[in-house]
Amino acid sequence: MESRTFRRAPAVAAVMAGLLLAGTAGAAVAAPSDDPPSATSSATSQQDTDLAKGHWDKRGRYDDENSCQKAGKEGKSHGDWREYQCKREDDRNDYHSYWWLYTH
Repeated sequence: MESRTFRRAPAVAAVMAGLLLAGTAGAAVAAPSDDPPSATSSATSQQDTDLAKGHWDKRGRYDDENSCQKAGKEGKSHGDWREYQCKREDDRNDYHSYWWLYTH
C-alpha cells in the first residue's frame, strides 16, 4: 500500500505545480495596468493610439510640457476644443525636442 502512495506522489506534485503556475500566469495576464489612461498623459504609445483614432489638430510648438499643458487647458476652458494632448516630438532639423499640442 505504501508503494502505491510513493508512486503517486511525484505525479500529484507535478499536477499541483502545473496548476499553481497556470494560476499565477493567468493572474499576471489579467492584472490591470498601473498607468491609468489620461487625455493629458505624456505616455507616447498611448497618445499615438489615441491620436490615430480620430481627427486631431496639431497646434503650436512648446519648449516644455508645462507650457503645452497650460495652452491646452486654456483652450478647453474657452470651448475651443473638447480634448487635448501634449506630445513630445524630436525635430530632426535642429536636433531638439519640442512639445506639440494636439486638440480634438
